[in-house]
Amino acid sequence: MMDIKLHTVLTLDNNQKYVVVAKTEYMGVSYDYLLQLAPNGITLRNKAAIVKEEKENNSVYVIQVNDENLLKTLAPLFESQLA
Repeated sequence: MMDIKLHTVLTLDNNQKYVVVAKTEYMGVSYDYLLQLAPNGITLRNKAAIVKEEKENNSVYVIQVNDENLLKTLAPLFESQLA
């Protein structure tokens, strides 16, 4: 099974590439903080996403988190890693 590690590059459903810059676990679920990559490979700090990792059939999938309450809960968990 593939594990998503820091600095892994992921392509989301919008066909944009993102790099994992922080990871956390909340209530037994892994979450990743991503920054979008420009075509030249530079990270765009104003283009971020938080995704939830889901494991199924020896594969790992990510689902973008859109729930405002969950985002507010996860933000402080990522802030300490990104400071």
